[in-house]
Amino acid sequence: MKRESGGHYQAREARLLPASAHVFPGIPPGVWIQAATMADIVWTRRLQRAEGWLAGRALDPAHFEFRYGGLPQAEPELRRRAADRLRSEVY
Repeated sequence: MKRESGGHYQAREARLLPASAHVFPGIPPGVWIQAATMADIVWTRRLQRAEGWLAGRALDPAHFEFRYGGLPQAEPELRRRAADRLRSEVY
């Protein structure tokens, strides 16, 4: 969840390009689906069809379009006392 201005984290989404619909039968082209869910669908179908190409990315940008952010930005590390840094170097 984003903390700035009260906004919320938007999950990354993917949609199958219409030109690639024949490569992924059963997945509707042009429909935005959360990318993690789409990846699960693609991997499941590959396993069900016993395809030999299980390595690599599930959602190839040649076949899918993406929107929104992915992971939220990491919060900056809190400043530490100089003594804390010295203490961690001793151990």
